[in-house]
Amino acid sequence: MSGIFQKNKKRFLILISMIFIGGLTAQETSPLYFLSTVPQASLENPALQNRSGKLVIGLPVISGVHLNLNSNMALNYLFTDGFSYSFHRLYDTLDDKGKTQAGVRTSVFFASLKHNKFTYSISVSERGTLNGNFDREIIRLIRDGLIDFYGNNQTLGSGYMQFRHYKELGLGVASEIWEGFDVGIRPKLLFGKYFLDTNDFDVEITTDNQNNDILVGFEGTYFMSGPLSYDESFRANIFPGDYFFQTKNLGFAFDAGFVLKTESAIELSVSLIDIGAIGFGHKVFDMKLARPFMFSEEDHYQSHSPGSRHYVEPREALKTLADSISFFLEVEDSNQRTVSILPMKLNVSAKYTVSEIAALGLSNQFIYFRRQPVNMFSAFSNFRFGTRFEMAGVLSLYNLAQIAPGLGFSYSGRRTQFFLASNNILGFIYPSKAKHLNLSLGMNFLFDTQ
Repeated sequence: MSGIFQKNKKRFLILISMIFIGGLTAQETSPLYFLSTVPQASLENPALQNRSGKLVIGLPVISGVHLNLNSNMALNYLFTDGFSYSFHRLYDTLDDKGKTQAGVRTSVFFASLKHNKFTYSISVSERGTLNGNFDREIIRLIRDGLIDFYGNNQTLGSGYMQFRHYKELGLGVASEIWEGFDVGIRPKLLFGKYFLDTNDFDVEITTDNQNNDILVGFEGTYFMSGPLSYDESFRANIFPGDYFFQTKNLGFAFDAGFVLKTESAIELSVSLIDIGAIGFGHKVFDMKLARPFMFSEEDHYQSHSPGSRHYVEPREALKTLADSISFFLEVEDSNQRTVSILPMKLNVSAKYTVSEIAALGLSNQFIYFRRQPVNMFSAFSNFRFGTRFEMAGVLSLYNLAQIAPGLGFSYSGRRTQFFLASNNILGFIYPSKAKHLNLSLGMNFLFDTQ
């Protein structure tokens, strides 16, 4: 091994530099995608060939559930043992902005088959993404209550939230162009189901000195599309034809990638995932708060000193605020179709095959959420024990700031294959402290093709 490395040292270092420089700012890498025998790895690079030697069929849910969370907040920022909570602790622990990104993919159907130099696949998934942030100062409103703000006119801070839920149909094909060089593409049809975009909003507090009122406003405009109707309040309004082939909620995307294997046992993999957008124009609503929340003098309260006058528990104050929204919300049917750009992902990795059973590599995965790119740079190892068991170990650096250990494995029997992977096993050992989690698990059915 030492001789091979020294002979190709310059080439290997160039590949490492490409990975690191090309992705300084990406989404979490799950060890699942370092398990070469799991066909679902092609969801991160459509150029990856099916190496199981069989027709792979995955049924709803059991063929794959993929979850990830990136945040600068952990559960123990707010909750302690026994789920008692403290907004004082949340305020003191949080950075200037609270940030979160989350995603989920649930498999509806998956199939993959390799024939000659081609691999064909079909995937149907339910997908959802969430992205948002808020200024820490907004928490003061919850932490302290209203009384301390009387007489002031100020903007506490700003925030936004964006959530989308859609169904994805992907048809993938990978082809060996020449020995050691595979390319792949996966065009995808998207069926939008639900979309919420708060845009940018400001939380403002003003005082009406003449009437001794405190006014709390959430200044901004909001857009929503979903299986709903509105008549003084939102109600479910679902019809089978609302989303399948509903042209106003259709979107298109594609994945593309290549895998290059050199004679020196080095493998370079590059892919772009989720290049596309979804339009939302069916059952759409424009919303805004017609006027601020008004608290008269007898409704002024404080939430920081239990047992003192005018105390209202923060949880109850939030509940009252939420129950009042429908009285202040102004909703109009929208005539506009909004196009939502998907969070695009860039994957780059280089792997060095040490022996028939072991490989080492580096990987970088980048995903761009609105204003909040997420990056995961990883060193990984891969081991295969016979034809059935494969394992991957990963050490990842999140946004060049936090180190997380990950682990993945797969077992391929005669008729079934099982896989499980997480990029941060400490997140499951200490879930209340976790800010970054990624979990992939599932089972495939294997069928002989000869």
